[in-house]
Amino acid sequence: MENEMHEWEYLWQKKEASDIDIDRLSNQLIKIERITKFQKFLWLFVLVFSTYLMVTRLSLNWYNIISVVLIFLGFLFVCVPLFRNKITENKSTNKYVESQIYYLKKKLLIPKVYLLIFIIFFILGLNIAFLGAFNGFENSNRLMLHFSTIILFIIVYIARNTGIKNYEKEILPLINNLEKIKK
Repeated sequence: MENEMHEWEYLWQKKEASDIDIDRLSNQLIKIERITKFQKFLWLFVLVFSTYLMVTRLSLNWYNIISVVLIFLGFLFVCVPLFRNKITENKSTNKYVESQIYYLKKKLLIPKVYLLIFIIFFILGLNIAFLGAFNGFENSNRLMLHFSTIILFIIVYIARNTGIKNYEKEILPLINNLEKIKK
């Protein structure tokens, strides 16, 4: 954190950031880093807790095993990029700014791509679990359950798109400001 402040101070002294508020930019980057730490904790907690509950509470038939594996894989599709995306420490100011831009662009990919993959795996897992749990029910009841997962997919997809728009409003101006500094 102290290194980051020295980097911004260096930029300010060089007058490269004449029309950019460095304090605001730095505060926004710190805020995004806090949000990322919370997201990492939350996703990891939900992954461990839900996997534990599914493994200990569900019966061990093939439908449940396949659904647990699909849901677990969906969680991994979000957790792995979330934990792999890091800011590299650099000595030069330009490399540091490039690292920040790369970090923020990768951060935008998580809700756009990886969260969509998670949603698809989650809905597939639910559908397979419903196949096994309601095997003896009438076809109309089973069809209604699968239709409800399609509705759930649509609701979560719309919520994801709204979240992406809000996320882009926050991150894209930061990327633009950092690109101005880089020039």
